[in-house]
Amino acid sequence: MSVTADKKFLRQKYKALRAEMLPENKRSYDERIFERIVSLDEYKRCDLLLTYVSTETEADTFRLLEHTFRCGKTAAVPKSLDKNGNMAFFEIRSFDELEKGYFGIYEPITEKCREISRFDGGICIVPALSYDKDGHRLGYGKGFYDRFLSAHRELLKIGICYSECMEEHLPCGEYDVPADIVITEKFVEDHRKEKNSDGK
Repeated sequence: MSVTADKKFLRQKYKALRAEMLPENKRSYDERIFERIVSLDEYKRCDLLLTYVSTETEADTFRLLEHTFRCGKTAAVPKSLDKNGNMAFFEIRSFDELEKGYFGIYEPITEKCREISRFDGGICIVPALSYDKDGHRLGYGKGFYDRFLSAHRELLKIGICYSECMEEHLPCGEYDVPADIVITEKFVEDHRKEKNSDGK
């Protein structure tokens, strides 16, 4: 099976799995993921959080955004610029500054928001259908995050997903950008430590 076909199969698998998740289980998992994120020293220290705005089946980010607002950190969410995988991040200070955009996903109302162009010391919460034990991700196939993260290596990349959506190994290409930290409701995996121990 080719990498493309393999990814297509896995996308269908994990979309179905998330859609079938019991609401009470999802709420419990989302709560645990949130607690793990805000407990990170890196989160406590950061002034800038970049995150996707979650859909109904994704690991929730609304509570994280609310927490970021309350803590006085800068919260920024993505806006798709075209169908070629380009996006930009804009600061939001409340959910009133969001509207449904590309793919029916909530995006910033750019007339109300400031575009973020400097990302030093920032954290990026990266969406995915699945992660593997090396931090590689199975995205949605549009390339938005891989393109953005390749251009902004200074960001700490945190992947979040449910533990039942984890794979041992995911197919990946040369342009795929792995997460530095992967968080599920059950564990936190820091792949920076693994790289450092390998002398890389």
